[in-house]
Amino acid sequence: MTTLNRRQALGTSVAAALALAGFCKPALAGTEEQAKAMVAKAIALYDEKGEAALATFSAGKASGFQDGEIYIVVQSRGPEGKVLAHAANPKLDGVLLDTIADPTGKKFGVIMSAEATEAGGWFDYEWPDPSTGKLGQKKSWAVLHKDLVFIAGFYIR
Repeated sequence: MTTLNRRQALGTSVAAALALAGFCKPALAGTEEQAKAMVAKAIALYDEKGEAALATFSAGKASGFQDGEIYIVVQSRGPEGKVLAHAANPKLDGVLLDTIADPTGKKFGVIMSAEATEAGGWFDYEWPDPSTGKLGQKKSWAVLHKDLVFIAGFYIR
């Protein structure tokens, strides 16, 4: 085998190993940056239009607030906290947060409502993944703004 052929073979082996290594780790379908950008975009529209923005958010893909699996959710806070806008599933609009839980019983909406800050924070929970039809790990960015919680997340794959 010539030096050039050895280098090609080594290069091919290294490329194959790197590709396989990528398959061994869960890949992110969306990114943290995309989730943060979606929340910032929603807050900007809310600041411009007030509560009228909530109807825009619930309009789904046509609204610009659903991009693939990343979409905006807005919820109120407190003991009567509820979903105010849900871009991917507007049927959840008006649903009380304490009635929504992941399969482990984690009431993630209540947790985000109570713990979200103006600086923002990440929250993990399980939720049905629309791309697989199975339960998936979801990571969501939540920001408290004007006593509302703005949320966008993605599935960890």
